[in-house]
Amino acid sequence: MLALTLLVASIALADSVNPSTLVPALWMAGAAKGHGLASFTLGVFAVYFAGGVVLVFGPGPALIRALHHTGGSIEHGLEAAGGIAVLVFAGILWRSRREAHAQAWLPDAHGAAAAPGPEEAGARESRSSASALALGVGIMAVELPTAFMYFGAISAILASHSLAPAEISLLLLYNALFVAPLVLLLAVRRLAGERADAWLAAAAAWLGRAGRIVLTGVAGAGGTALLVLGLSGLLSA
Repeated sequence: MLALTLLVASIALADSVNPSTLVPALWMAGAAKGHGLASFTLGVFAVYFAGGVVLVFGPGPALIRALHHTGGSIEHGLEAAGGIAVLVFAGILWRSRREAHAQAWLPDAHGAAAAPGPEEAGARESRSSASALALGVGIMAVELPTAFMYFGAISAILASHSLAPAEISLLLLYNALFVAPLVLLLAVRRLAGERADAWLAAAAAWLGRAGRIVLTGVAGAGGTALLVLGLSGLLSA
């Protein structure tokens, strides 16, 4: 059991270095003062953990065996589908760049930024948390079908033929380690307080200006490469 626990933990730590979760988390930590980050982390954890539970206690054994014996056509089809999903994500990022610029506060008659009142600030915070939760859920829902590192850990859990409580514990361990960088960032944001403001504000500002453009380009290039690779494989199969 110890060897299995160490194996699951090592896979989870490697899987946690995920730009799809770390980049939005860093941006939210600076832009939303940690409120959106907590909701985003919850969304990521909930979907990944729920997906693992479904695989382990539902069609998991049959699906894992099928994945190990997938033919070339299925593999290339998954690559093409993943490429399309990444390209859609890149398009959303590009559009959000314009929306973020349009939502900047306008100066008032005296040239100062018009600060929102308490009720408006509370409403914005509520919308921000809901949007962050939806973003975390959406990202992981898209990534889950191709989360091959997670599938590897689940395969090891299923192969151990452990009791249900042990399997649940291993899934909880995996997902806790997977979101550990997000929790660490949230803790730094909460504990450091004003001392972290300058660094996070600078990081968020960079992401708001150049980060979205860079991430859009990277996502577009990666999505195009995946799509071309998948389609070429399908055509040559």
